[in-house]
Amino acid sequence: MVQALPKDIPTLQSSSTGNWTRPDNIFCTDHSEEILISCTTDLGQRGPKTDHVPVLMELDLTVIERWWSAQVLNTEMYNYREVDWEEFKDYLNEALACLPPPAPLMLEEEFQRTAKNIDLALHDTIEKHVPKTKPCPHTQQWWTKELTDLRKHANQLSHL
Repeated sequence: MVQALPKDIPTLQSSSTGNWTRPDNIFCTDHSEEILISCTTDLGQRGPKTDHVPVLMELDLTVIERWWSAQVLNTEMYNYREVDWEEFKDYLNEALACLPPPAPLMLEEEFQRTAKNIDLALHDTIEKHVPKTKPCPHTQQWWTKELTDLRKHANQLSHL
């Protein structure tokens, strides 16, 4: 936590004595500190018969591109929702059957080689059985084919 409001800036004037104090401290996280431009008070904006002084905080809130930025949207991605999982499982089982049978791994080289072989079998299966898709920038990432079918069914029922 970092103190955003610089020290010695008063935030309250005591109504009984007229003394200026600072009971209000403004803190922010390290991430918030990166977008903080300024933090100060303005006596001129204090409301009538109020003792607290408003704190003015200026932040840089420029829009940051989402994770599906232009670079991501121009690349093809695997569409795991359209996979025929039975075919996928059968092909992967065949690929794994070609590997040496399971055995205790005594050396790090054996472990690395086995892990690499399993990884290659999995990647080969993905390449052959998972269709690729190029996402549209306006797609809802949470929408599924089942939701489309349910929406169609609901529309058909509403027409009845």
